[in-house]
Amino acid sequence: MDKKAVIQHLIAHLEEELAGLPAKGGPVQVESPRRAEIQGLLTMYRFLPSRTYATEDPIIPTSFVTLKVRDVTSYAFIAPRGGGFITTIEGVPLQVLTASSPLGEALLGKKTGESAVVEVRGELREYLIVASS
Repeated sequence: MDKKAVIQHLIAHLEEELAGLPAKGGPVQVESPRRAEIQGLLTMYRFLPSRTYATEDPIIPTSFVTLKVRDVTSYAFIAPRGGGFITTIEGVPLQVLTASSPLGEALLGKKTGESAVVEVRGELREYLIVASS
């Protein structure tokens, strides 16, 4: 799974959600706030800068990160905004989060090989950063 495929998947995911929303609704026929939000997110994802990352580069918003928690590998994409959901790409769950989420905040500035510790449901969970791009 690579970052370009992740971004294309997120665009398709948002387009599908947008297609399921009414164009206008309510008594005054105004556009729904969610529809406007999705349109803004689509614009953002379509114009995200693409660059090559080295293993010594820190994690930033727009990073695609491979994590290991205990013996389980997981994947996260740090979105500049609009995170807070899990989608499936190539049969694998992908957590989309923002830098303001607990995990996103813990990962920012870290590098491959380092760990981030986050409290989850009252217990500390250590995430080993296996790779980032």
